[in-house]
Amino acid sequence: MSKNPLQLLMNPRSIAVVGASNDFTKMGTIQALSIIKDGYQGKFYPIHLTEPTVLGYPAFKAASNLPEVPDLVVFIVPSKAMTTLLADFGKIGTKRAIIVTAGFKETGATGRNMEEQINAIAQQYGIRFVGPNCLGIINSENSLNTTVAPFTTGQGLLGFASQSGTYVTQVLPYLRKKGIRLSKAISLGNEANIDMVDALEYLGEDEQTKAIILYIEGIRDGRRFVEVARRVTQRKPVVAQYVGGSASGARAGSSHTGAMAGPDFLYDGIFKQAGIIRVRSIEDLYAHGWALATQPPLLGKRVGIVTNSGGPG
Repeated sequence: MSKNPLQLLMNPRSIAVVGASNDFTKMGTIQALSIIKDGYQGKFYPIHLTEPTVLGYPAFKAASNLPEVPDLVVFIVPSKAMTTLLADFGKIGTKRAIIVTAGFKETGATGRNMEEQINAIAQQYGIRFVGPNCLGIINSENSLNTTVAPFTTGQGLLGFASQSGTYVTQVLPYLRKKGIRLSKAISLGNEANIDMVDALEYLGEDEQTKAIILYIEGIRDGRRFVEVARRVTQRKPVVAQYVGGSASGARAGSSHTGAMAGPDFLYDGIFKQAGIIRVRSIEDLYAHGWALATQPPLLGKRVGIVTNSGGPG
């Protein structure tokens, strides 16, 4: 587990946030409030050029002014500022980042070039990051929530990784209504650095997580995905929804996160090889995942069905 880049990112002792202010209409402020109000017990350092305090916490003008090197930095800033800011944190030794900022390869050639630049800076300083174009992570075990929505359901058993940047938070009201509780949730966005395979491997090793659900728009490294999934599915069930198989789904994924979709039948084969259960709807993704997370595994192939009619049985 210690070699997986998400281990430190999901369990930071200190967090810096670049983009938070005292304006409660700003996305950066909303995400900072999630961190400090949902129960995270680590140190919190807002970065702001002009405000002396942000949300009641002392603010610092730059990474170099911080009293310590934060384990994690969260960026909610314009895309054109990302290269300089990421380098600033690289210079002081921060090794994990969440880049919420959008406007990269999902927008075309210019954005793709900027994404390559931030990846080059990350490689130069040994930084691993989630994003860009994402909402970050939820870890119910340590009450860490970097997203825009409050997370109030407490600790759970179901791990979730999504290539859709906002999907992790869009479904939280639905999950509360259904009584489904997440262990960990990872919004991957463009996957410029940490990708779906890293997330699957991390959730597979996570002791709190009893089952895993995946929202997939496209897999970039099919061979590695199958290799990791085969190992994980030997220990715990994995359920996936693939949405890039249709023409409309492929277009949505490409414009949304820059995902490269493939034909539907190809993913059927990938999932079968990997031992992954495929579902076709959002409702089934959570219903199947929650059932597998909370119920003991079958010990054999003997299954009885009790029904009030022959048709449903």
